[in-house]
Amino acid sequence: MNMIELHIIQSFPVTCLNRDDLGAPKSAVFGGVQRARVSSQCWKREIRTLAAENKSQLFAGKRTRFIIERIKKALVSKDVDAEKAQILAVSIANALGKLDSEEKGNVKTLLYLSPLEIENIAIKMLNLDYGEPLNAVISASNDKKKEEAQKDLSKVAEKAAKAMKEKVKDSADIALFGRMVADDHSLMLEGAANFSHAISTHRVSNEIDFFSAVDDLKPEEAEGAGHIGTLEFNSACYYRYVGINLDLLKDENHLGHFTKEELDTVLDTFIKSCLEANPTARKNSQFGYSRPDYVLGLRRSGQPLSLANAFETPINADSKGYIEKSKDSLKKHFENMKKTWSIEIDVETDIPEVEINEFIKRLLDGGSVNA
Repeated sequence: MNMIELHIIQSFPVTCLNRDDLGAPKSAVFGGVQRARVSSQCWKREIRTLAAENKSQLFAGKRTRFIIERIKKALVSKDVDAEKAQILAVSIANALGKLDSEEKGNVKTLLYLSPLEIENIAIKMLNLDYGEPLNAVISASNDKKKEEAQKDLSKVAEKAAKAMKEKVKDSADIALFGRMVADDHSLMLEGAANFSHAISTHRVSNEIDFFSAVDDLKPEEAEGAGHIGTLEFNSACYYRYVGINLDLLKDENHLGHFTKEELDTVLDTFIKSCLEANPTARKNSQFGYSRPDYVLGLRRSGQPLSLANAFETPINADSKGYIEKSKDSLKKHFENMKKTWSIEIDVETDIPEVEINEFIKRLLDGGSVNA
């Protein structure tokens, strides 16, 4: 397995980056002590959003249940009558994710598609023999006949849905993050990127912020605040991991049809987004935006390898805080792993030894992703 791996040390001040069901910062027990935690799903959402902002022509996938209107618009753009397009769109959506509400325009499960994939599905539908079952649905004189005609139309829609597997150049995010299609496993796509949950390198206990809000128009004789409440928060230095399986990314089911230049653009955008994106919870009241303090970047062949056990014994802060000791522990653990398991490294580089563009260039130049 040809891989690029990022081992990231990143510190945040007073924040609640990722909330649990009670509104408190997520946590986990590791090494026998409580740690702050940010789920991989939370960070992946922000990475995906930032990548789309920077390279929307490549990272154009959208995850939604409200798919019917998007399919309908694609059909209408091909000169299909709006009424017929609605019926076809509902049938296709049902084939992809099982219809929830035609009125609301949604299906029961989230679907992850790019605009060109939707267009391919619409084109595929129009190239199939949909006319007879569609007209039968429209002209059905009773519910039984309509149900039978709908079954025939659904068979055509299921064939059209297979167009999701056709090659497009606006779904790099789907290739990296993967796609789950519960109702048709042949349309699933394994993500080429791996993400860990971020965990603090040290023991963390959540703290409570008591706050009050003033009522600006409160009568003079009235006492007390307009509103009072509590919020939980913490501050932590995190270790997180991102790995990219380059062999999987470049296969025919992923981005094998991309040129080397396009692949390099995808990787450059993705790596930058991984390092620059931040969870945005309570961004206006706690402002937790930060950049990684240390990033170990590796280009190598072999199995993915987490370095989280560098922090199985929690770091104890000194006068310099947690960052430096976390970085030193990560480096020491990595050197031990290399020696013990004879791990060969093609490229080893780090931030802040080099700035981000040189960091990415070294990782990409470490071997051809098209080799």
